[in-house]
Amino acid sequence: MVPLISGLFIGSSTPNVKLKKFQHSMDEGHILLMVDVAKDRVDEIRKIVHQHFPEAEDYGEDHTIPAFP
Repeated sequence: MVPLISGLFIGSSTPNVKLKKFQHSMDEGHILLMVDVAKDRVDEIRKIVHQHFPEAEDYGEDHTIPAFP
């Protein structure tokens, strides 16, 4: 169990390079919402988010799933 726990600590302390471009906005108090959704539901989920949060800005999709970002 120790290797798993130490692995979690290492992974949680490693900066996510994909979040860098959003860091300034998050520092200003903006909320970053990242959604993991099946490809065939992307448009549906996008519409739902914009219905509830019309001020939300959409920054697109990322089709890659890196093991260690």
